[in-house]
Amino acid sequence: MAHGENPVQGSRFGSMLRDLGASIGELLGGGKLEPEQAVAVEVAFGLLGYLAGVDSIVTSHEAEFVNQLMDDLQLSNRARDLAQQAFTAGRKREISVDSELARFLQLYAPGGSEARKLHDALYRLAAADGRLQPREKAFLDGVTGKLGFALGQN
Repeated sequence: MAHGENPVQGSRFGSMLRDLGASIGELLGGGKLEPEQAVAVEVAFGLLGYLAGVDSIVTSHEAEFVNQLMDDLQLSNRARDLAQQAFTAGRKREISVDSELARFLQLYAPGGSEARKLHDALYRLAAADGRLQPREKAFLDGVTGKLGFALGQN
């Protein structure tokens, strides 16, 4: 915990990180990375990167959050490399959000449990710093509908 950090806030962050890890971890499963899981890693971390950079700057807090998530998910070296590449591509706007969501939705049903886990992960990253910026909200609103959820269902 950083000097001067509120212990309750640090505890809340740790709890949120564990919940996020559980959400994406359930989506990815464990062990060997299957083709469906590779798509899930690429899409999830690509969108997380895109969201983290939506306000034109990725804070060290957001980067640490994603790195800790990779640790908590116990991603293999291959999956970690894939996740880092996807996050960087998202952050640099080298992905098409619509194309990534389409790839995801070819494998997982809109409104289904996997879509819910991805949706939750995105909202938790946005909330990690305790505030939701207008650009983050606009991004999340767009993704919400495409994943098969009505606004206000999060």
